[in-house]
Amino acid sequence: MQCFRLSHAGVVLELDGASLFVDPGNFSTGAELSTAIEAAMPIAGIVVTHEHADHWTPENLVALRAAAPDAPVFTTQATADALAAAGIHNVMVVREGDTHQAGPFALEFYGRRHEVLHASIPVINNVGVRVNGAFAYGGDDLTRPPFIADVLGVPIGSPWSNIAQVMDFVLTAAPRRAYLTHDGMLSAKGVGLFTARVQWCLDQVGGELITLPRLDADRSARLDLALPAAS
Repeated sequence: MQCFRLSHAGVVLELDGASLFVDPGNFSTGAELSTAIEAAMPIAGIVVTHEHADHWTPENLVALRAAAPDAPVFTTQATADALAAAGIHNVMVVREGDTHQAGPFALEFYGRRHEVLHASIPVINNVGVRVNGAFAYGGDDLTRPPFIADVLGVPIGSPWSNIAQVMDFVLTAAPRRAYLTHDGMLSAKGVGLFTARVQWCLDQVGGELITLPRLDADRSARLDLALPAAS
């Protein structure tokens, strides 16, 4: 399985001639998303972890559906309602414990709630996804996944977290490998600071920090995840 990043929270996985788009939100410009769609293998499915705009927009989902009219979208009930209001259908509502198949991608959904933004803001539903038993991404949730991930997304720069919470997430989740996500609000120095803290945590649990490429300079840029064979 190969992958590349979209801006901020998005990621694209590829396997066996198909792709899975996860959280194509509003930090991705139309040009970036168009490049990703053109460069990626045919789209087998789309996952949206929750309703916030940095994880999906009507424009981005319309663009994905134009490229793959039959690709299912897997998401929460509130996001499904918003998608329907935007004229986007063939949406499957998923909850913790659900499993689905999208082309070559086996999807296991976990987690229930978004992290608290503020006492004045209602907490919404959020669902994470583990792909093919290995690649895990929790959306806006720092709860330890109910498994040890081979590859885990670590959200480092969000308005709903601080560096202590991020470090505790890495230490308790203890992934074999981790990549950084949710960095769109950070300066270059801020990314460096968070990277060093995440690296320290991974050192404590025997994990490795990996970098998912973007397509800014090279449309063929991919990271081969070299996932372990199924037991």
